[in-house]
Amino acid sequence: MMKLIKSLFAIAFFFAVNTVSAQSIASKWPQLNDFQELLVKTFEPAGEGNFGPIKNSSEYLVEKAEALDVNTMPQDLRNPKADEAVVVLKRQTKLVAELVRTKASDVELMKSFQKLNETYDRLLSLYEPKK
Repeated sequence: MMKLIKSLFAIAFFFAVNTVSAQSIASKWPQLNDFQELLVKTFEPAGEGNFGPIKNSSEYLVEKAEALDVNTMPQDLRNPKADEAVVVLKRQTKLVAELVRTKASDVELMKSFQKLNETYDRLLSLYEPKK
């Protein structure tokens, strides 16, 4: 019985150590937290058809994305896939801002914004425990 309890404790400890939530990733990397906060504040209204927040904040979102320098990324978060995802995230953020500047349709803007959000989610998924 004691051996079973120790085994269960070891398994629970393993999962606790290897589980890194989006919040803990963002807390380790303040620049990512800043980007995430603005992304949420602009993506949720856009999903409801209100594009004002993204249109008003697209340049600011680019600034937040540019602050995501892989050199400031905590060492324990660095890996080639994360570095690549950050590059793609920056590129997609600039595209969203360009679509806002050129007054693209809301449909086109939303497609690009959804891709940006998917890339952000993909970046976070790199730190989820493997199933």
